[in-house]
Amino acid sequence: MMLKKSQVLKHCVIGLTSLMSSWITLNYSLVPVQAEVIFSSGEGNGSFGLLSDFDGKYFSGQQQIGYEFTLKESVEVDQIHWSGQYFPDGKPSDAKFSLRIFKIVEGIPEITPKIDVQLTEVRQTQTDIERFSHPVFNYVGLVIPFRLEAGRYLLSIVNNTQDHSDDWLWMTTDPKTQLLGADLKIFFRDQDGMAWKSGLTGKMSFTILGKPASNAN
Repeated sequence: MMLKKSQVLKHCVIGLTSLMSSWITLNYSLVPVQAEVIFSSGEGNGSFGLLSDFDGKYFSGQQQIGYEFTLKESVEVDQIHWSGQYFPDGKPSDAKFSLRIFKIVEGIPEITPKIDVQLTEVRQTQTDIERFSHPVFNYVGLVIPFRLEAGRYLLSIVNNTQDHSDDWLWMTTDPKTQLLGADLKIFFRDQDGMAWKSGLTGKMSFTILGKPASNAN
């Protein structure tokens, strides 16, 4: 049976659309391979975690945790990785994270975030590592790419376990892999609009990936 010209054109359009869709999906899946490490505080799965949960019930005074990082050049960020666990029962919930970046001026983080990171996907994976008899989870956050200029910043990662029995704890880094020689601090506060405070010990686990801004398309 011979096809009419209009039918042939329709099949060609459908085939081309399918091919383009496959190409876009393939390239999206390659983003993790192409990304470079911009900053890393060390591997996750450290010896303890700190509450960082908008719906935290079991601790007080530290509902939001942030950790310093520095950039020597302008970058474009497309991924952020981190680690955490759930307390007191260790039962995971849906990942409902807010990642925000605050400018640090004269050693103090600003109260209002410079960037509210737009997450497109969060992949939550249970590891075979346990702390206090509960599993540690690794997270890969894919983000809408954004630019950061050289400077000093605070990254705050806060989960929201509303309607879930557990709170979420952001894990510190493995001491064997921690960034050495860097004067970086943990900051904390109870809620939005409050000044950040320091005084806690440890190094929070996270890795920022992307590319130097000079290499961005």
